[in-house]
Amino acid sequence: MPGGIRFFVKKKRLRDRVVFIPRRWLNIGIALALFAGLCLGVVASQPEQVMVMSYSLANKVIAIDAGHGGFDPGAKRGKVTEDQITLAISKKLQKYLSEAGSLVVMVREDERDLSDEDFSGSLKERKRQDLARRAEKANQAKAKLYVSIHVNADPSPRWRGAQVFYDRNSEEGKRVAVAIQEELTRILGNTKRKALPGDFYITQKTEMPAVIVEVGFISNPEESKLLVDPDYQAKVAYAIYSGIAKAQSQSEELAMGYQK
Repeated sequence: MPGGIRFFVKKKRLRDRVVFIPRRWLNIGIALALFAGLCLGVVASQPEQVMVMSYSLANKVIAIDAGHGGFDPGAKRGKVTEDQITLAISKKLQKYLSEAGSLVVMVREDERDLSDEDFSGSLKERKRQDLARRAEKANQAKAKLYVSIHVNADPSPRWRGAQVFYDRNSEEGKRVAVAIQEELTRILGNTKRKALPGDFYITQKTEMPAVIVEVGFISNPEESKLLVDPDYQAKVAYAIYSGIAKAQSQSEELAMGYQK
C-alpha cells in the first residue's frame, strides 16, 4: 500500500481560477475589471451564471479516488478496464484542481489498490479492507470533499451517460453531486441523467461530504470508445472540476448569507 499522504498543488496565475457567480453581478464585475486594467477570462456561461476567476478552491483539501485497481480491475470491455479509465480521469482532475490552488490527495496514485498484497482472506474481505483504507486516507488528510471516480456497466449495451451519486443523509454531498451532474450535462452534452442518493460504504465511512461519479457506461459501444479517448477524459475531468467549483461557490454564498 502506498505510504503516507501526498498533497498535489500547483500555483498558477489568477486567471486560471474559476467560480460561478450570478449573471446580475457580471456587468459590475466587467466594469471593475476594465477600470483596474485586468483581463477577465470568461470560460463558459449559463442562463443564470457565468464562470470567472475566483479563489473558491484555493487551499481546499480535496481527495480524489480512482475507483478499483490492483486485484479488482472493475468493469471491463475487451482489454479496457475500469481502473485504467478512472485513474486517467483522476489524474486530469488532479491537474485542474491543483492549478486552481487546491491541495489534492490522490487516494490511488497508480495501478495498485490499497489492500495488503499478501491478504489471505476472501475477495469480499479484501475489498472491504481496500475501501476502508481509502476512506481512512482521506480522513487523515482532513479532506473537505471526497470524489470517487467510477465507470458504469450494464448487461444491456443501450444504456449510457454519466451520473453522480451521494449519501442520502448528506445535504452538502447532495449539493456537490447536483452541481457536478449539471456540469457533466452541460459540458459533455450527452447525458440527461440526474444526481441520485444512495447508501454506499465509502460515503458512509468518510468524515467529509463524498460523491461517486460514474463517468459513463463501458458496456455501451460508443461511450466505451469515448472513455478511452484522452481528450474526452479531459473533458469529463473538467466538468467534474467545474461542478466542484460551482458547489464551493454556492457553499460560500450560503455561509455569507447566514452571517448577515
